[in-house]
Amino acid sequence: MAEKVTLFTREFLTGYLDVNLSEIELLVMDSYNNKRFMSSYEDSIRAEDVRVSYTRELQRVVKTLESVWQKEYGTEIELCWQVGSTDDPNSAIWAVVHGHNQSTNLHSHETSDNYKGGAHVSAAFWVKVPPDSGDLVFQYNTNPYIIEQTTVKAEAGKFAMFDSTLPHFVTRNLSDDYRIVISMNFRVK
Repeated sequence: MAEKVTLFTREFLTGYLDVNLSEIELLVMDSYNNKRFMSSYEDSIRAEDVRVSYTRELQRVVKTLESVWQKEYGTEIELCWQVGSTDDPNSAIWAVVHGHNQSTNLHSHETSDNYKGGAHVSAAFWVKVPPDSGDLVFQYNTNPYIIEQTTVKAEAGKFAMFDSTLPHFVTRNLSDDYRIVISMNFRVK
């Protein structure tokens, strides 16, 4: 008799939320137009991250995603900043606005400093997605030598939730309009 033992898996959740996308878009674009970026250093990956106010509609997004995760995995999650890892809410929820020809490089959301206290689960929620404005791509190893990629098609109102250690990038926005996404980091309670 053989015994099957799984050592490692990579998975992610996707779905759609029924929230006021127009309201969130206005909130994000106001912050974007007022240059409320997370970093003023152009070489920093946080230079493309836009600060957003934690409005009632964004709270609905967060609460719904927390419920989705608990239903699927049986564990509770919460935004990282809610547990005292920082006083800055935008360390846990922020927006990314990409114009024509912009993209995001390969990265993950954990660090050796913060993994124990936060950034266990990350999420992307697409607010505005013009045609040909880019998609989310996960990169993962099927073994120590082979790297595979899986693309999640970006669509307005859609979300993706994934382990914060999963490397990912966003493909180039080939449209002439803005693509808007809300990014979030959660920790397991």
